[in-house]
Amino acid sequence: MKIKTSATYRNEILEKYKRERGGEMISYLLEPTRKQIKEACIWLLNRRNEKYDTSILNRFFQFEEGENRLFAIERTKGDKFKPIVNFLTGETKSTTSANLELIAWLIDFKPRPLSIYLRSNHSLENEVPFSELKTPPQSPMYYNNVAEVVDIPETKVIEKTDKSITIISQINPTLKITTIVSL
Repeated sequence: MKIKTSATYRNEILEKYKRERGGEMISYLLEPTRKQIKEACIWLLNRRNEKYDTSILNRFFQFEEGENRLFAIERTKGDKFKPIVNFLTGETKSTTSANLELIAWLIDFKPRPLSIYLRSNHSLENEVPFSELKTPPQSPMYYNNVAEVVDIPETKVIEKTDKSITIISQINPTLKITTIVSL
C-alpha cells in the first residue's frame, strides 16, 4: 500500500489527465487554452456538483457572497487560467493547490479534494465495498458472567478470535479497531 501525499495527489491527477486527455472534457482539454478552460468551467458549473465541488470552485474563483457564479466565471480574466494551461502542457512541474483542485474537478478525478484523498489509505481500485465485507455473526460480550450481544452503531465485526475482536467503522472503512479480551 503506497502512502498518499500531496505529491502523489498531484501526480495521479496529472497521470489521469495524460491518460484520458480530459475524459468527458476532451474537447476543451485536449490542447488546453485559457479560453477553453474557462468554457469548460462554465459548461460544468451546474453539471458537476459533488459534495466538495462548491468549495473547490469558491476557492479558485473567490466568489463574493450571493454573487452569480456563472457571471463571475464569465468575467474572470483569462490570465487566471494560464498557470493551469502551463501545468497541463508540462511547461511547469507544479501549480497552486487551488489550481490543482480545479483541474481535479475538471477531469473528474476522485477522490477529491486533497483532504479526502489523503484520508484514503489505499487506492479506490483495490477497495472492497463495505457491503461486500463478510461479517461473521456478532460475538457475545460478557458482563457479570452473562453473555450479551452488543450492537455498536456504525461498526461491523470483521474478525473474531478467542482472544480478540476486530471491528471496522462504517463511517471510515479504513479505521480498524482490534480489542484484546482477557477472560
